[in-house]
Amino acid sequence: MKVLELFAPYGPGWLGGVLLALIAFYFGKQFLEEYKRQNQRKGELDLKREERKQAEVDERAQRDRERSQMEGRIAAQMERSNALMEGMKTLMESVVASNDVLHNDLVHSRARSQGMAAKVDRMCDRVDFLYDRELADR
Repeated sequence: MKVLELFAPYGPGWLGGVLLALIAFYFGKQFLEEYKRQNQRKGELDLKREERKQAEVDERAQRDRERSQMEGRIAAQMERSNALMEGMKTLMESVVASNDVLHNDLVHSRARSQGMAAKVDRMCDRVDFLYDRELADR
């Protein structure tokens, strides 16, 4: 009642205005507190979203590094494989050249052997002829 006596000299309008101001202040304060909580939640969500984005960026960067390392290993393996293939190609060319030389030697040796065989055949024929003649003369 003492509160009403304070506002009595100013009239009932003042009391309504003060009550309205108090109610507005109360709801305004609650609205501001809720607004602060919402902003804080929004900030937390934004922070989490940024952390997730950063984690995705870090994960993507890690995958890129791993892919680069794998591509480097593959490139090194390809270089080793190419070098090995070049070595094998050189070896095969050497083997082909060696086979050609051996083939030529074999052909030459065969021809010489055939020539020697012909000479031996002539000698045998000559010896047989001489032997037959010797036998015929007796």
